[in-house]
Amino acid sequence: MTHELMRRLLGPAGPEVTCETCFEELDRYVELELAGADAEAAVPGMHAHLEGCPACREEHDSLLELARDVR
Repeated sequence: MTHELMRRLLGPAGPEVTCETCFEELDRYVELELAGADAEAAVPGMHAHLEGCPACREEHDSLLELARDVR
């Protein structure tokens, strides 16, 4: 199967979030989550990155817990 055929079948790839981008956007992403906003729309690809990167996921979960405790 060609790459072009795969691309048409699967649709466009989502934006790739790197660990560097993740750490730059993590505070805002967590704040949006807590506010009930669509955090994934604001930072596309973040959810997929967090699912695939245990270190970033751990940081996210810690930050989310801390932010909830502060509220």
